[in-house]
Order: sequence, then structure tokens, then C-alpha cells
Amino acid sequence: MKIMDYIYRFFGFEGDDVKVVKKKQTPKATYNLKVTNKLPNEIDGVRVFYPENFEECKDKIELLKKNTPFFIDFRACPNNEKNKSLDYFQGVIDVLGAKYEYVDKNLYIFLPKNMDLERE
Repeated sequence: MKIMDYIYRFFGFEGDDVKVVKKKQTPKATYNLKVTNKLPNEIDGVRVFYPENFEECKDKIELLKKNTPFFIDFRACPNNEKNKSLDYFQGVIDVLGAKYEYVDKNLYIFLPKNMDLERE
């Protein structure tokens, strides 16, 4: 006797006319569960950059030379690359007379020397 017969008898099915039929399995749908948030290109008209390493930060100095403010969001950048970039910017900022300020976690604004940040 098969094990399923014992199980059927335990639940009150006593005949041999009970058959177990496997349901036909439908293929499971696959979904892309990767969450993508659209990151803004500008905040209040000021350009935002999302570098992934130090090399992507170096060319942003040209914007300070042209008196253009910009944000850098370091969320995609490893901590050591972020610190290296901020050290590099600190040296350039000292030479140009510009400044940068911490705005939010991993978000910094870089301002040319003729601009100031007004907080509400």
C-alpha cells in the first residue's frame, strides 16, 4: 500500500477510486524588482551631479571657474572616493575663493566666490 492511501484513509477517504492528479504548473512570471528612483538633474535651477568615483568629480572644477554653482550627490560614490574628492575640492576652493556647504546626507553645494547660500 502506498503512503497516500494511508493519508486518504486517515482523512476519511476509503475507496481506491481516489487519485491524486498533479496540477499543470504554469510558468512563473518574472518581475524586475529593482527599484529605480528618478534622481533630479536640477534642484532650484542648480545642476546636480552623481559621481561614482574621484575621476568624475575632477572636471566639475571648470564650473566653479565659470562662476556656475552646482550640487554633488555622493550617494553612488564609496566613502574613500568621496573623501578624496572633497579634499581635492577643498584645495581648489581655497585657490579660487569659492566655498562648499553640506546640505544633506551625501549632498553638497559648491558655490563660486561671488555667490552665497541663503537659507529659509
